[in-house]
Amino acid sequence: MSIECHNAFILHRRPYRETSQLLDLFCQDVGKVSLIFKGGRSGTRMRRGTAQPFTLLQATYFGRGQLKTVKSLEAKTQVVPLVGNRLYMAMYVNELLYRLLQAETACDGLFNTYQDTLISIARDECPQTALRNFELTLLETLGYGVNFEQDIYSGELLERGFEYQYQQQAGFFAKQAIHNKQHIYTGEQIQALSERDFSNPEVLLAAKRFCRQALAHLLGGKPLHSRALFSGAK
Repeated sequence: MSIECHNAFILHRRPYRETSQLLDLFCQDVGKVSLIFKGGRSGTRMRRGTAQPFTLLQATYFGRGQLKTVKSLEAKTQVVPLVGNRLYMAMYVNELLYRLLQAETACDGLFNTYQDTLISIARDECPQTALRNFELTLLETLGYGVNFEQDIYSGELLERGFEYQYQQQAGFFAKQAIHNKQHIYTGEQIQALSERDFSNPEVLLAAKRFCRQALAHLLGGKPLHSRALFSGAK
């Protein structure tokens, strides 16, 4: 029996049969993995508090199919302290990963970014900045990063003092006479997005709008449950 051991976080969990759980883990070396956690809802294991989201775990599991079996889950850290809107933000991050990551596909660097994002959401005065950084990193990791430097049609450099339209899965181009205002960004905002400089509140709002538009196609129009829990936190 081959046993694998990884640093991991829980992205999603749900009941399975009488005492077990189905878990989706985000593992440092292999990406998203689905497992059966036998007895995960039983009194002994629940009291241990091992299978908690937002806790760095050491997970060992075995199996050859798409659905593996948990051998052990051990907490390596305390649960990241998240309450109120900050908890909903972290749930939003988890749902993005659960929905968008392919099974057992390694994501170089994204695991560390995720861990840093949880800590920033819990501690930073402006956690929205951490969310925007995470969303942009996720897009790049999935292969949907945007060119913030050039017009996608003319090839000319984007300039401050001009306005541009955003086209999903493509990039920015010079504003046309007929346009959707929600897809218009100034050269200054695009440059700040490229540099991930969200110190200007208007740029932070523009970054939120851009990330929602960029992620919308990947999510297939299916709403995120975490967004329904609160408004205005992202």
